[in-house]
Amino acid sequence: MTKYLLLLLNITITYCSVSGQDFATYLKANAIKVDRLDSLNKQVYDLLSDKRLIMIGEIHGTNEPAKFIAGLSTLFTRYGDSVQIGFEIPSELMTTFLNLQTDSSIYHSDFFSKGSTDCRASVAWAATLSQLNNNPKIKIFFYDLNKSENKNYDGRDSLMYVKIKNKIKEHLTWTTITLSGNVHNMLLPYKGQNKTANYLSKDTELNIADKFCSLNHYYQSGTMLNNIGNGLELRQVGNNSSDYSNLVDYDNYLFLFPNNRTNNYNGIYFTRTVTAAELANKK
Repeated sequence: MTKYLLLLLNITITYCSVSGQDFATYLKANAIKVDRLDSLNKQVYDLLSDKRLIMIGEIHGTNEPAKFIAGLSTLFTRYGDSVQIGFEIPSELMTTFLNLQTDSSIYHSDFFSKGSTDCRASVAWAATLSQLNNNPKIKIFFYDLNKSENKNYDGRDSLMYVKIKNKIKEHLTWTTITLSGNVHNMLLPYKGQNKTANYLSKDTELNIADKFCSLNHYYQSGTMLNNIGNGLELRQVGNNSSDYSNLVDYDNYLFLFPNNRTNNYNGIYFTRTVTAAELANKK
């Protein structure tokens, strides 16, 4: 959708002083290389291990964010942490999986078998669900609105916030990780409306503002399958030449903004190339 594409403009570099460093110097010094998603290094764990909530935002129709979720979850459990993963999916559309808890039931659930207009119902999301479901230290939940809950789109983020909050309260010592469209994990209001991450970061009962990390997927070029107003279509995207692509040589890396920097997110997950996801029901 167009609103997701507009977010690419929100992560432009403006130079500022960070403990005597300009932003470019800070970026080069603090980007953490990601070599393999199935074997993330200890630097990634050390950077995020104190976080109780990590929200990953994506432009739907891409493979990389879901794979990052899988790798990050596996990394945390490798160090003995318990993890729960939330997907922006209505639970009523995952009834088959919730009842059977099998790999095949993921694909047979309504969400994946019937497809989606924004490509969330992709092989990337289904494969990640399958991988995580086979890890005994990981629990999965779904937090998008069911039809019976609220038909008003303006109330969607506040209700998703409540669902995620309740899951965090169930397991206060666990690491909670979510995957959603990158509007929902914005820390600042969007078009005058508070988003899910904004509600969570300011929740006084949870009090997790300093244990919260919201990341947006950023890329240089590639392909994606998504809907920008004409239905799902495969598109070439980029070349998004920026300091993120030019100043850091790594093909893939994780970077957190300095604490004194105001942004829609706490940091980015950068991939040199983005690749189009495939709808699960078309496989």
